[in-house]
Amino acid sequence: MTPRPDNTQSFINSAGTSDPAGPPDVSRAAGETAESSRTPSFCRRNRNLILFLLALVAISDIVMIWLFPFPGNDMASRYAPMTEAFAAGDWQVAFHPRFGMLFSALTGAISWLTGLNGVRSCQVAALFFFWLTVLPLWGIFRRLWDERVAAAGCLLYLLSSFLTRYIYFGLRENWKTFGVAAGVFGVMAVFYSPRQWRGYLTAACGGAFLVAVRGDGAFYAMVILLAVACLEIGSFRRFPVRSVLCGLLLLVLISPQLYYNFDKLGYPVPECRHAQILKRMGMPPLKTPEVELP
Repeated sequence: MTPRPDNTQSFINSAGTSDPAGPPDVSRAAGETAESSRTPSFCRRNRNLILFLLALVAISDIVMIWLFPFPGNDMASRYAPMTEAFAAGDWQVAFHPRFGMLFSALTGAISWLTGLNGVRSCQVAALFFFWLTVLPLWGIFRRLWDERVAAAGCLLYLLSSFLTRYIYFGLRENWKTFGVAAGVFGVMAVFYSPRQWRGYLTAACGGAFLVAVRGDGAFYAMVILLAVACLEIGSFRRFPVRSVLCGLLLLVLISPQLYYNFDKLGYPVPECRHAQILKRMGMPPLKTPEVELP
């Protein structure tokens, strides 16, 4: 038999000469990666411009509020008197089952600390939560896209004339926007990191804030907790223990408001409209109410 030629040597030679440049320079690639990681972020590169725009918008909002001392109907008949009543210690006027207790408490505290009247105190509180909403919005936009989009999105939010007008009238819509943004940020945190408690707690606190500010916030709080529970079930395939605990935390945070409405209406609900629904369904109050529901 004719022996088969030994091609091992030729294979090794061809393999060794197939890439004249030799193996890739791992150290150089690592150096390029480290150099790219040291590149300043978008916000660092444009820090002065971003700070200038934020300061310009803030000064504009303060000036516009100062030039707008005319209260609307809700402000003149409800919000301002309740705020000034809280600052004066008149709890009977400061709180009402139709409104969340947190609004009167915070605006009244601003009036008591600064000496501002009810209208100005409500405007200051609305401006504060309008600007505070930038924090959860920044987290949401940065998580979905990048810093460039997050900076542009937050700037467009601050320039929204529709939301800015709510500040002039000192209404609760800016508070609601903050609560919704905080709740959505908590849901996203649970989606990306279901094992960490931060997202669950943020969602619970955002939902509790919504309930304590507006009665219709109870619906948004329920949706937020339901989304968190679905994400937990999908991640761990078990009973959503963490979501249930966060729901209990929400109830603890709004317990003063539940107790107040129970004392006034006979129903432990966030707002009197919820008690009206229960009454029309035929559910009697748990105690003799002080306020007769229509």
